[in-house]
Amino acid sequence: MKKLWGCILVFAVLLTGCRSASVLSFDVWRPVKVTFPADIVRVTVVNNSAEPNEKEGNKYKDISGKEYTLVVPHDSTTYRLAEYIALELSDAHYFPEITIFYDDSITLPKSLYPLLSENQLSIVRGGADNTAVVSLDKTDMVVNMEDHTLLGSSGETVFVTDLSVATTLNLRVYWPNKIEPSSEMVTDTLYWQSFGYTPDDAHSSLPLTAEFIQEAMRQISARVRELFIPHVDNVNRYIYTSTNPAMDDAYDFWQQKKYKEASYLWEYVYEEQKNETTRAMAAANLAVYNELFDNYKVAIEWVDKSLSLFEKRVDSNASDITALRDYRRQLMERKSDNSLLQKQM
Repeated sequence: MKKLWGCILVFAVLLTGCRSASVLSFDVWRPVKVTFPADIVRVTVVNNSAEPNEKEGNKYKDISGKEYTLVVPHDSTTYRLAEYIALELSDAHYFPEITIFYDDSITLPKSLYPLLSENQLSIVRGGADNTAVVSLDKTDMVVNMEDHTLLGSSGETVFVTDLSVATTLNLRVYWPNKIEPSSEMVTDTLYWQSFGYTPDDAHSSLPLTAEFIQEAMRQISARVRELFIPHVDNVNRYIYTSTNPAMDDAYDFWQQKKYKEASYLWEYVYEEQKNETTRAMAAANLAVYNELFDNYKVAIEWVDKSLSLFEKRVDSNASDITALRDYRRQLMERKSDNSLLQKQM
């Protein structure tokens, strides 16, 4: 599996009372729940699911509040869903090879939610021993539609229709050299809202059945990708600035991407300055600096130093304390995730 790296830095300025802070946005990698062994050479996706029930759970509530069963027909939804999943996994370029198995002749009756036998798995793998088989075993797609009204800006009645599609997939992953597969569940819900001067007018602006089913398949396939493949998440961090000369010079270095030089000045401020608020800001900045270089333990230590100073004046520093406590929580998560990421990347 290929190692993937990326970082995007974006700066903005927030004013916080007498202090200011630069917002730093960058990408971080998140580990996944399911770790594939490094010797997996192929992942094969197989559809082993019945079609979603066209009536069960599907509801339509009209403007009077009366409920009806909504009939949502499905035509090869699970086959196309398996294809979407395979394409999502393939587009990530994470596994050496992604294939999809189409042969229905080896699949047990799908309504039984069956396990694949050793013989069936052998056929699916096609002789490639180090192949993990991802089996789509059960697909639920619940559609709800509801009409209601609101008053427009001129006092007129506007009809509103809410549409939601909640998809749940049950998957099994069959591993080479393991008897029992692992079971996973993935969920996702999509929402639409349309407006009109009559209920029919509002309905006409909603996507057609085939369109919202297709979009639901795209979205749930992306959730499956996030279950199996480390993914990028964008986070915001804050760099304190002030009129203190050393802090000002440090921020100039930071903007020039001279991060080490900036860190030296922040250390100087923390060690030599008397003003506790300025020292707290410098310590918080050093936490961000160390996080950027994956030094999570040191980053947490700097957050703790910053908090201990800010907490001496709780009333005036309440927002800083809240933000830093949340930042500490995120750092603890990243520290915990790091060893798992090393295996997955």
